[in-house]
Amino acid sequence: MDDGLRIDEPGWSATWRGQPLDLTPIEFRLLHILASQPGRVYARMQLLDLLHVDGREVTDRAVDSHIKNLRRKLERAGAGSDRIRSIYGVGYRFDA
Repeated sequence: MDDGLRIDEPGWSATWRGQPLDLTPIEFRLLHILASQPGRVYARMQLLDLLHVDGREVTDRAVDSHIKNLRRKLERAGAGSDRIRSIYGVGYRFDA
């Protein structure tokens, strides 16, 4: 994980340099997926498959909405909004 980011998977909590991130369950899973392999690019459909293991029908644009909210929360905590990068035509990656 990033030096400032701490993810407590069993406790379903995440902090940035000690400041709690108030995340929804989907945002928490999304951050955990992206931050567990910094630099790896995930396609929207890959993220949807990893986020919604119950097979529900969700559009790939739902990921965009969750990413937007997650960036906003990271920025508020002081991490900046550029930790999660958009890779044009492909998907997203977390930059440590």
